Amino acid sequence: MKKIDKLILTDFIPPYIASFFVVQFVFIMQFMWKYIDDIIGKGVSIGIILELIFYFVISIISKTLPVTILIASVMVFGNLAERYELSSMKSAGISLWRIARVAIVISVLTAALSIFSSNYLKPRATLKHYQRMNAIKIAQPALSFEEGVFSDDFKNYVIRIDEIDKNGQDIEKILIYDHNTTDKSKLNVLLSKEGKMYADDDGKVFYMELGEGEQYRELKEKKPQKKERRFPLVRTKFKSWIKAFDMSQFDLEARNFSVSRKEFDLLSGRQLQESIDSFTVEIEKSSLTTNHNYNGFLEIEELKEESKPASKLPTAVQDAIDKKDKQVQQKNQPTAKPPVYELPKRKETVEDTVRSFYAQMVNNDMKKYIKAANNKASRQQEKITKSERHIRGYEHKQSRFKMRQHQIYSWALVCIIFLFIGAPLGSIVRKGGYGYPLLIAIIFFMLFIVMDIMGDKLNSSGAWGPVMSAWLPALVLLPFAVIISYMALNDMNFNFFKSFFIKIRGLFPNATSL
Repeated sequence: MKKIDKLILTDFIPPYIASFFVVQFVFIMQFMWKYIDDIIGKGVSIGIILELIFYFVISIISKTLPVTILIASVMVFGNLAERYELSSMKSAGISLWRIARVAIVISVLTAALSIFSSNYLKPRATLKHYQRMNAIKIAQPALSFEEGVFSDDFKNYVIRIDEIDKNGQDIEKILIYDHNTTDKSKLNVLLSKEGKMYADDDGKVFYMELGEGEQYRELKEKKPQKKERRFPLVRTKFKSWIKAFDMSQFDLEARNFSVSRKEFDLLSGRQLQESIDSFTVEIEKSSLTTNHNYNGFLEIEELKEESKPASKLPTAVQDAIDKKDKQVQQKNQPTAKPPVYELPKRKETVEDTVRSFYAQMVNNDMKKYIKAANNKASRQQEKITKSERHIRGYEHKQSRFKMRQHQIYSWALVCIIFLFIGAPLGSIVRKGGYGYPLLIAIIFFMLFIVMDIMGDKLNSSGAWGPVMSAWLPALVLLPFAVIISYMALNDMNFNFFKSFFIKIRGLFPNATSL
């Protein structure tokens, strides 16, 4: 290794490691602000808290690596420029990119580490994090509830508890919305003054022993005899009621990763591709039921003639009569057929079919057939609407999974782009240390986060495709890297922009009087 590469390497590694831990600390504070109320003061040990923090740190490595490269590059090249070492190297005929060759190699290795983290470390750490959080909820049921806050952790139930005792079991003023019924629009509410909550020894069932209270349950509306509508409601008073909740919903293996609104964070790149392919298959299956599937839509049973009464004559006599009738019919037929002049055939249209369809109907049967056709059309419309809704759901999930798949590589590219922003910027501003580089890093990192969130929102709304949304941060940051690198290679500074705008202003001397 040459001395210049060794110099850059020894100067780059310490700020790189320090920047990584500083950024991780900032994200850990965000984690603590999010979960502090859920775990502190509820019987969770320090060891479990540290374990949760460890899983969180592993899961965000791919997001912290870009800003780590940015801070380290600005700091290192700012120090070199501030001590005039960079100017000495340039005066010796060494280009800026030759000086930054080791830094470029480090940024490429960081991009590879980002891909590895997104593919392997993040899914496993996120899975372990959810497993630990759900294990805590099973062991400490009070974690699922906060005083005066509605909780929907239990499937098909929304529960609010106004007061929870310090022991985590005695509760007061309980409100439970039960949505286990088929028609979820019907009201089913439980109110209780006090109670007790606990889990069994196996942690498979969670119990609520409710004291005195009432249940309000809305029943299905019967077909009214008159025009007015009725809404039957049943009110039940009880002295005690034991509600049992299935805790298997917190078992991640049983739920097959369907534990989060962002379940794609639990999958690697290969698993994401398998999920995308499975969504494509489901979309094709659902499309078969919607793409002009009107087979049998206009099929109506033919009008049947009234059956004639069965003949009571002997079989031989009846055959003789039929034979005689056939001979009479053949005798009465004309020997020579008159010439028939056929008009040119016209292609049968849908209107002709409808007219012939109406011509077969008797006035008394008209309402019956129209009602049958209307019912069949309604069923077909419901079937198509349901299938289209499933297609939209699959397409939305497929788009989210595809965006996450591309983010694995777009975030890795941002690591390299941030080097081409930080290294030239440090050589231009000639400021080292943690002050100025950290300010610059915050500005560009905020831009990166804002573009990432914007891409996610645009993809969720369907305004942009998943590929464009995933690569939006890299596309926005790339022009900054090109411009700043061009300025550094041509020994330009930010005073160039000031003189440029002064020249532009000189072209329009009357602009100030407008």
